[in-house]
Formats: sequence, structure tokens, C-alpha cells
Amino acid sequence: MSGPRKVEIHSQKRLFDDFFKIDEVIVSHKQQDGTMSPDERRLVFERGDAVAALLYDPETNNVVIVDQFKVPSLIGRRRDDPATVDGWITETIAGMTDANEAPEQAIVRETMEETGYKIKSPQLIAKFFSSPGGTSERIFLYFAEVSESDRIGKGGGLDGEDVAVVQISANELFDHLEKRKIEDPKLIVAAYWLQDHIRRMRPLAPLTVKYALKERPDLIVGYKTGAIDDVRGVSIWVNTENTDMMMDRFIGRTISARIRYLGANKDEDSVIEDTIQESLRSVIGERAHVKIGTVLVTESGMLFGTNEVERIFHVATVEGGPGAGVKADLEKLRMCVERVLRRVDRENNRLWRILRKNQLTSIVFPMLGAGDGGLTVESVAENIIPVAINYLRSAPNPTLKEIYFLAFKTRDRSACDRVLRQFSVNGILTPGGGA
Repeated sequence: MSGPRKVEIHSQKRLFDDFFKIDEVIVSHKQQDGTMSPDERRLVFERGDAVAALLYDPETNNVVIVDQFKVPSLIGRRRDDPATVDGWITETIAGMTDANEAPEQAIVRETMEETGYKIKSPQLIAKFFSSPGGTSERIFLYFAEVSESDRIGKGGGLDGEDVAVVQISANELFDHLEKRKIEDPKLIVAAYWLQDHIRRMRPLAPLTVKYALKERPDLIVGYKTGAIDDVRGVSIWVNTENTDMMMDRFIGRTISARIRYLGANKDEDSVIEDTIQESLRSVIGERAHVKIGTVLVTESGMLFGTNEVERIFHVATVEGGPGAGVKADLEKLRMCVERVLRRVDRENNRLWRILRKNQLTSIVFPMLGAGDGGLTVESVAENIIPVAINYLRSAPNPTLKEIYFLAFKTRDRSACDRVLRQFSVNGILTPGGGA
């Protein structure tokens, strides 16, 4: 792709000014052979910027799209069949940005107007020109995860609009894509992106990758791939919480929810005793709120028998609050990791553990702050893995022998690999293979 070259706009005049606008532009530009082109008259369909979004509910595997009548769809189809009356098109949520409105603000507004869903922190898939040969319109295409509880409005569009909200399974969307039944280019782009996103979000097969400290081969830093459910033989699981220290509900999709459910005493699938949360509540006592970096230790409940987990270390990594979003801070996350590691040594240096030789020798951290915390997994890995390495290098007599990070999906693994390999290149770690 070529970079920008010299362009001269000699005049620009508006020929038509209504809902749509047409500008006449007299322009010359530097050509491929290096010379300037002659002055050229070009007409530009000026439409401004547009936004679009594909919504996805991971709990139901459904996508949320819309269906409405569009005159241009009717006119276009009449080129194939002059008698057709079909002007309806199924597409992503879409609309134009208002004056002085950022694209992200516009898509939040348009999503509420058309579907009734309240979305937060939409993820930009791509920014592209809709038809650069004729119009200056750019489309900002977003993705957002939703649940049914996010649907707080009726949708249907503004007065005069007739928007039908459509929910279909992601599999049906991909089937339409394969059979070339999708006519909206925004939906085509978003569907291909979602296919890849779902693939990347699947848990990896269980694998352990180890790196040993070059100066201390008995001390290990590495990662374990896949779901937390498959991690076995690690003494401590770290649970990241907000400052309210209230674990996520059983049906949640967080590490907190999985630890809570896996540690509960169950009769088949029914929870009889909420073991870990009750233990955490007992440790908190009358405190309703803790500071970021607070580390509380509880029993592991049923995880002791199923996964050989001896203790859960709960660490407050983000501020909590009803209805408030959370945003993790990298500096505070580094502090949280160090406090957890120091707490392990304190636990191991208790007299009864020394006498019983019951040391907590291994620990696994989730990727703190990624996901709901708003940070990229790459930035998290670059900040918290070095804390673990430096801790083992600097501690005179570390009781902890193995520190792992949980790489749930491919992107997590790549982020961990990048950091650990760099420490290996720098002569600090030695690859210890996988198991």
C-alpha cells in the first residue's frame, strides 16, 4: 500500500445540499510516475461518518441484528427483477454520527434506539470507506457482547422508523455467510470477524510450559493453558476480586464464578454449600470494603479433592461499586501480584506449616485486569509476569517454587510466550519445556 503523496485541491463547491450532499472538487495529484496530474473535476457524495455494530450474547450464542425496509435496496434489486417489491434488508445496527459526536458515542446511541440494548465499551472491528470511488462516507464497525439484562429499552428506531430486532444463532449467521445469503457488507465483515473471535475465545487444551531461573533451576515461572477447571496439582489459585470482595455469581463467566462453583459442595449440579464464598465472608468479618492490594486467604472447598488446591488467595485488584464499571490499573496490578507472593511466604513461614512440612509450593494467577478490567492481555502479561520473575530472583529464600499464569486462549498464550522468551533471550530464564 502506498503512502500519502502530494495533492492540490483547487476548488470545492457544494452542488446539492439536502439530506445527502454532493460536492464538486477540482483536484490534481502526484501520479505513479512522479508527475502531477492535470486538474480533474470530481463529484463527491458527501454523507459524513457512519457507525455500525454486531451484538453477540455468549450465553445464548445469539447475534442481534436488525431488519428494515430501505428504498435503495428495492431499487438495486429491481435491476435484476423490475417487478420485485422486496426492499427489506437484514443488516447490522447502523446510523450516522451527529455533529460533534464521537463514533463510539454514536454507536451506543444508535444501538439503544434500534434495539433497546445498552452497550458499554464497544470494540472497534474496523474503520473503512463504504464506496471510496463515489462517497466520502466512512463506517466505524463495532462489536459488543450483551445479555438479556442489557435490553432496557423497546428499540424499533425513532419516530418514522420501522426497525425489527432479529436474534439468530451465530451458527445460522455463519451458514448464511457460507451460502452467500448476506447482502449487507457490514454484516459480512462482522460475521467473518465473529467467527475468528469465537475460535480465539475457545479454551486451549491443557498444557504446562515452564521456564527455570538460570541462576536457580529449582525455581519455575511459566503458564498453564486452557480453562481453570483443568488446572491440577497447583497449591494456590488466585482469585481476582473488586474491593467489595464479593465473588461472582455461579452462572458468571469469570474466574471468580468458576472458582466459586467448583469449590462449592454440590449434590449433582445443585449447590448445597457455597463453601468458598462463605469462607471469604467469614474472613472479611464486618468489613464491607477493602483496599486495592488486600489479600485474603480461604480454604479451597471441594477443589482440594478434585484439583489438589489447598488455598484460594483472593486479591482486590479493582474498585467495586453498584452499577459502576471497573478499570484496572497496571501499576496497581503489579503491586497486587507482589503482595500475593509475599503473603505466600508469610503463610509458609507459619510454625504449624513448618512442623507439618505442609508448604504451599505452587501458584496460578489469572491474567489480572484483562477482559472486564479493560486492559489488553499483552499489556497485562508485560507487567505482571516480570513481577513474578523479579520476586523469585530477589527473595533470599523463597518458599514458593513454581509460579504460573493462566493462558485461557491463544492470545493469552502468545502474550505469555512473548514475555518469557524475551527473558530467555536476556539470559535470565531457561526454557524448561511443556508437560
